[in-house]
Amino acid sequence: MMAQTRRTIVQKNLVVSLTLLIFSCALFTPHAEARGKEFDAVCKHIKTRYKAKKVKIPFMWLARAAVGIVRPAGVKSFKVTIFRNLDFSSDTLHSEMKTVMSNAFSPDWSPILRIRSRHGEQIYMNMRESGKNVKILAVKIERDEAIVVRAKFNPDKLVKFMENPKIFGIALNDVNFKGGDSTKKISDKDDRIIYEDDETDEDQQK
Repeated sequence: MMAQTRRTIVQKNLVVSLTLLIFSCALFTPHAEARGKEFDAVCKHIKTRYKAKKVKIPFMWLARAAVGIVRPAGVKSFKVTIFRNLDFSSDTLHSEMKTVMSNAFSPDWSPILRIRSRHGEQIYMNMRESGKNVKILAVKIERDEAIVVRAKFNPDKLVKFMENPKIFGIALNDVNFKGGDSTKKISDKDDRIIYEDDETDEDQQK
């Protein structure tokens, strides 16, 4: 019962705060391939089905250093791939993405977010628990661009992030959240960002 309650709380908190966190960090994240089959399957679908071009992000070393210092909201590892020049039909995009997001994931993953805005923006997010941590895979498609994000983070620190959201020195609650006049550091000094290229077997089991 306690595990189910915790899962429900995590899912509710994810909808707003994690979406904001992930796509705020995405532009500052070094590009690389993740090893997960889910990530690969989604990226392959976007690249082949929509004839998209993968974008190389410049200044990767600077982005890696910046993210490693900031350590936003208990994030322990994440990968981002950006695509441009997508060629798709707006009539079939949503159904196609729902299908690939369903087929690419095992039953351990749960769909927690599906958004279709009137302006054409679409967001899809799946989640699974991994010990004390949570893994997510999110996709954002807007106009002819797509961002695919895979992340592992500590949900308890994500809750603290919601109370006083701050990324790269910018207080996000001034723009996107009501209430709260200050921000605070939510990452302990011993926390660290792990890029999955360098992640050890021991880290993966935590």
